[in-house]
Amino acid sequence: MGITVVCLLLLVCSVSTEHSNTGTDVETTAQQISYQQPCLQDVHAALKELTASLAEQKVEMRLLQRENEAQVAKLQEVRAELEKQKTEMQSQKFELDGQKTETDKLKQQLHAGQVAFSASLLSDGEATIGPFNGHTALVFKNVVTNIGSAYDPNTGVFTAAVRGVYHFEWHIGVDSSNTAAVLVKNTNHIFTAYEHQTAGYGASSQSASLLLEAGDTVCVHQWTGTKIHDNQNHHSTFSGHLLFTL
Repeated sequence: MGITVVCLLLLVCSVSTEHSNTGTDVETTAQQISYQQPCLQDVHAALKELTASLAEQKVEMRLLQRENEAQVAKLQEVRAELEKQKTEMQSQKFELDGQKTETDKLKQQLHAGQVAFSASLLSDGEATIGPFNGHTALVFKNVVTNIGSAYDPNTGVFTAAVRGVYHFEWHIGVDSSNTAAVLVKNTNHIFTAYEHQTAGYGASSQSASLLLEAGDTVCVHQWTGTKIHDNQNHHSTFSGHLLFTL
């Protein structure tokens, strides 16, 4: 706007100057100057107005820049706050996941801590087992209790689900013979129940409390060259349960 005004004023001054030159030669130089002085004053005023306008625009630009900087700073604060909240939410999620994992673990341990079984050698009838040329694993097939399913009636092997202390008992019957059965932890012989019966029926019992790791196995082996008798009264049995976890 200011530039346009200046251009128009310069054009007017130029026309005025040209008009003075087409006048008579008798016009004096003072008359020409009198035509140019108003034109120069108008140019000066226009320049002054333009300078003031530019200064005002400069001030407005500074204000806009400050406002922009303030908005940028505010956006950065908002972004930082959002990042903080995101980090806190992730931390809370991680904590909740950890609590859930711990809860699931406790539930699993509680469920695994409910372990108890009891089984007899024969389901029904009467039989004498052995003698064998080597130690032979006994399979107590008549299962009356198997909470936790840690005992396998197909193999006669108990497998610990969790680390803890377990208590086991085994009873063996014999009819006019020698009998012996040993409790085996993994491959280690622990305690042996033995009975020598020259006539009639006899029995022997034994028990043990063992510290087992998860995956350890326990079973009962019949001793080499011995016999074990059982009938419908279920004299020969194998039982166990978890006392407490560790």
